[in-house]
Amino acid sequence: MRATIVGVLASLMLTTFCSYAQTADAPPPQFPGPYPVNLKVGDIFIVSKSIEIVSPVRNPICDDLKVVDVVDTPDGLAFKGIAPGKTLCSVASGAAMSGSTGSRRVFVITVHE
Repeated sequence: MRATIVGVLASLMLTTFCSYAQTADAPPPQFPGPYPVNLKVGDIFIVSKSIEIVSPVRNPICDDLKVVDVVDTPDGLAFKGIAPGKTLCSVASGAAMSGSTGSRRVFVITVHE
């Protein structure tokens, strides 16, 4: 009798785990380095619409604000090409279990004339 109860509980737990594992979202694709972005002066790169990242994206950081500017658009956070050059930028993913921001996604942004 006790073995039957343990067996039923174990199969319930396994079924629940398998159901959850199948419905979980796939992780975003991994890139070997910073995600490359090429812009012309005045062009806008909307982060959440352009790559697979969990929205909302937050806390943008750019190394050189003379090359790129962070702008807010109706579609979400974006980088705008200001002057020719190259810089690194990153944003934090909005999803995290503890309520804090998630992992950061790094971009290498090249702005051309």
